[in-house]
Amino acid sequence: MQHLYYRISLFLLFFFVHPIAHCQDLDTLKVMSYNLLKFPGVNPERISKLKTIVQHELPDVLIVCELTNGAGADNILYNALNEDEIDFYDMADYVPGPDTQNELYYNTDKLGLKEQNVIETDLRDINEYVLFYKTEDLAYRDDTIFLYAYACHLKASSGFEAERNAELIAFKSYLDTRANAENIILAGDFNFYGSAIEPGWNTALNGGHVPLFDPIAAPGNWHNNSDFSWLHTQSTRTTDIDGGAYGGMDDRFDIILVGEDIMSGANNLYYIPESYHAMGQDGVRFNKSLIDSPINTEEPEDVIESLYWMSDHLPVRLDILVNTGHLSTPSNKGEVSNTIYYDAENQMLRFDFDEKDTEMVLYRVDGTLIDTIQISPSNNSHDLKGINPGTYIVKWSDSKSFKFVKPK
Repeated sequence: MQHLYYRISLFLLFFFVHPIAHCQDLDTLKVMSYNLLKFPGVNPERISKLKTIVQHELPDVLIVCELTNGAGADNILYNALNEDEIDFYDMADYVPGPDTQNELYYNTDKLGLKEQNVIETDLRDINEYVLFYKTEDLAYRDDTIFLYAYACHLKASSGFEAERNAELIAFKSYLDTRANAENIILAGDFNFYGSAIEPGWNTALNGGHVPLFDPIAAPGNWHNNSDFSWLHTQSTRTTDIDGGAYGGMDDRFDIILVGEDIMSGANNLYYIPESYHAMGQDGVRFNKSLIDSPINTEEPEDVIESLYWMSDHLPVRLDILVNTGHLSTPSNKGEVSNTIYYDAENQMLRFDFDEKDTEMVLYRVDGTLIDTIQISPSNNSHDLKGINPGTYIVKWSDSKSFKFVKPK
């Protein structure tokens, strides 16, 4: 685990020390998805184990499934998240429904909840939560960043592939009605045994008009296959505990899928490469429990023990970079006017500036510096034929920037 965080730390360090990056423009969101094994209906005392897990991880967005009642949802907020001087978490309204339910918790220092909705299926609800990012000057900005988070728990057991697919068809049909949905995350317990044998896998990724992506691009026959031991999420046990599964780690049930814009950064949120991980999974758990030999050093000992006792599933998490540097800001009277636009037909940046000489920097949305551009009355365009397709940002002061997409 240490080598993974080392790479991520270097990745983030680049952004925060890069001369064109400003601390106030960049942030990260940690997203976690967790099946809680019929909490609190089965052994509510497990709340102490959940507290250890979430306070170690401190997710900014926590999506859970297999809640059995609203009291359990409140219990998580007040006795696991907002504990030991932590008080910045809130939750969406708990919505009762058929079977077990989902819930979302979020860090109110970074995020607010705009709205929530329910997508009904033949088995369990799929829940929609629309979050917005709280910039420091949100009250004065013309726009902000939205995150459309969806929580699901699909039909369990082999032989119910068609039922799982039907649930995802309902989800994708609903998503097609959400014309403004951006930065989509679909997270939960998919109960998938493999990408090729589950029609729902193709529906989730390619159904409807809104494609989704597996951030780690790991299709395959996951069930009972040691080649995928590094991403198995169930079962944490080889012994029957609280009625959970106990076959050892041999299934990739718990998954987070993301929208194309999160993969590219097109809408200001960017998946941080290599941050996707099943918490506590060290890759040597195949058909073993989380606490079998060899000693699991992926997390601190108390966290590993808590993961073992809390649920038969492992939580899955990923990190997202937030880039607010080019959100529009209100113009001030007397400010010098300027115009910049992307000429797609000729693959050029065009400038119409009142300022005489202006230095700009061009960088990819992931923070990579591409070029420095000198603008003057005699130089009012910049050729982009030599850069790869993708999302780019032109920045020419601490508060002025322009985002564009060069298509494939």
